[in-house]
Amino acid sequence: MQQHFEIIGTGAYLPEKTISSQELDQRLGLEVGWTERHTGVTFRHQRAPDENGTTMARCAALAALQNANLSLSDIDLIVDASTCQQKPIPCNAALLNQTLGDSARGIASLDIHASCLSFLTALSAVNGFFAAGQFQRALIVSAETPLDGVNWRDPASACLMGDGAAAAVVQRRQPTVPLAYRHETWGEFSEVCEVAAGGHRTAPFLYTAETADRYRFFMDGAALHRIASRKLPPLLEAVLSQANDSLERLHVIPHQASGPALRLLGRRLALPPERLHTSLADHGNLVAAGIPFSLHRAQSKLTRGERVLLLGTAAGYAQAAMIFTW
Repeated sequence: MQQHFEIIGTGAYLPEKTISSQELDQRLGLEVGWTERHTGVTFRHQRAPDENGTTMARCAALAALQNANLSLSDIDLIVDASTCQQKPIPCNAALLNQTLGDSARGIASLDIHASCLSFLTALSAVNGFFAAGQFQRALIVSAETPLDGVNWRDPASACLMGDGAAAAVVQRRQPTVPLAYRHETWGEFSEVCEVAAGGHRTAPFLYTAETADRYRFFMDGAALHRIASRKLPPLLEAVLSQANDSLERLHVIPHQASGPALRLLGRRLALPPERLHTSLADHGNLVAAGIPFSLHRAQSKLTRGERVLLLGTAAGYAQAAMIFTW
């Protein structure tokens, strides 16, 4: 497999309002220090009442375009790679297209939804589009507002989350370097991490106070930890073999899932901090925006020609990894 893209600009956005772990401890009646100890998150950001996923996506998108020294007129594909859906119909990308204004009119805009792996999956899809010669430059945006949907009666998962957005401008290039990508889904674990109601199986208009929890985010963190501990190492070995590469040569940007997950990954990979890029403590789990946000933060430490590993897990249970050249 060949790499047909290069990332030429990144951008990010975090809402102004922050919530500390100490505030959540007090709000939820927890022992002081419980939230940070169990989640690894010091602060998370929460959208303002006049903000939503689309307005946050716009901020990240414009920042990425500025970083790439381009304008919307240079873009021929917009991909929204988010988990949080703004409306059932139309797709997030159509709403982002609308919000970006006249300069975005007519640009092909679509969603790619793969839970926390949405950005990684979108990057792989864009590589395929470029290989087919369909587009020249793409804007990939992930914008998430998970704090709107958490269940505060389950602090282990609710206190992990934070709102935020990130984006990347991707340009077609000659396929002179290899690309390694692997994506696996193990659907038998689909109920371990889910929002059970709100779609066509259990419609929003069926909501009652008694069924409220089914419309909120649920995650069995301990079960996910056990599954990932078994499934992720073979996936990593397979993608390293596919790339004919070694961890020591790579910059690793993982999904910022939780403090325990990142600590386990750090022990397994045994990489120096300058090659394992984490930022969970500052913003929490940003769902699909986590990987591109960390990539944005890491870009100043990356040199053109270096190899990068993007790695993560998602509801499904799904897991994916990509090794590409920066």
